[in-house]
Amino acid sequence: MTAEELAVGLFKLRFKALGTNCLVQFRAPSIESAKKYRSETLAWIRAFEETWSRFRPDSLLCHINASAGINAVKLTPQQDEIIKLCEHTFRTSKGIIDPTSYPLTELWDSAAQRDQVPEENEIAQTRESIGWDKVEHSPGSVFLPEKGMALEIGGFGKEYAVDQLIALARSYQIEHALVDLGRDVATLGSPVHGPYWVVGVENARELDAPLHRLAITNQALATSGNGRRFRTIGGEKYGHIIDSRTGHPVKNELLTATCLANDCLTAGLLSTSACILGIDSGMEQVDRSFNTEALFQTATNTLFSNNIHLQLISQ
Repeated sequence: MTAEELAVGLFKLRFKALGTNCLVQFRAPSIESAKKYRSETLAWIRAFEETWSRFRPDSLLCHINASAGINAVKLTPQQDEIIKLCEHTFRTSKGIIDPTSYPLTELWDSAAQRDQVPEENEIAQTRESIGWDKVEHSPGSVFLPEKGMALEIGGFGKEYAVDQLIALARSYQIEHALVDLGRDVATLGSPVHGPYWVVGVENARELDAPLHRLAITNQALATSGNGRRFRTIGGEKYGHIIDSRTGHPVKNELLTATCLANDCLTAGLLSTSACILGIDSGMEQVDRSFNTEALFQTATNTLFSNNIHLQLISQ
C-alpha cells in the first residue's frame, strides 16, 4: 500500500478463502474502523466456511447430507437463510440450477479419477437422488428424505459471500469498497481516483490475459464457465458445470459468461444459467432481467448485451 493510498484512507485486505484468492479494497474514515471491518470480514468468512464447506466433515452442510434419509437437521435463523437461498436459486433459474445436484458432481469426479465415462444407467440412477422439490424445509429445519441426497451451495455460495461483505461494509458506514472473491466482484462507490472501479474480464481463450475492462460502481460482476475448469476422461474434456436435467456436463459453444447486475448473487445465477442454456437463451434471460448486462465468450468470438458498451473501457 502506497503512502498516497494511506493518506486518502484506502485499505487492502488479501486472503485465501472459499478455495480462491480474495481481495477487499475499501476506503475507511479511520484506521480504527478499518481494523474493525477487517476483523469482521475475516471472522464472517471463517464462520461461513466452517458452516457450509463440503470439504469440512464437521460442517453443518456435511451434517445435513449425512442425515439424508435419517432425520431432519435443526437450523438457526442465519443458517435457515442459506436454505431459503437454495429455494430461491432453484425457482429463479426455473430448475436449471438445482442445489441437490451434488451427487452428479461426485459421479463425474469419480469417473475422472478412474478415467471412464459413467454408464447411462449410472447417470439415470444418480439423477433419481436429485430434485429440490423433494427437500422438506420448514423454518428452522431441513430434511433430505432419501438416502443418497446431498446439498451443495457452490452454485451461489461465493456470490452470496461477496454480497454479505458489501453489506458488512455498509454497516460500518464504508461508502467505497470493492470485494473480489475469485473474480466474483461487487462494488460500492468509487476508488481513490476516478468515478468507477475498473474490473478486468479474463480472456477465456488465452491464459492470464485480460479481454476487456469494465467500469462499474454500485454493481456486481460474476463469471461462470467451462473454459478453464473441466475434467479429462479418456483424453476428452468434460466441463465442470453439470446440467442436472440430463446428468451430463454442459457442452455448448460458450466458454464463459460474465454478467453484471445490482448484486453478485443475481449476476452469478445469470452467468451459470447462461452456461447451461447456451448463447441465445442465456442472452435472452439477461435481456429480460432488470439492470443486467453480459459478455459471452466462445472459442472464436465475444458477444455483448445491448448496453454493456457503456461500461467497456478501450484496451
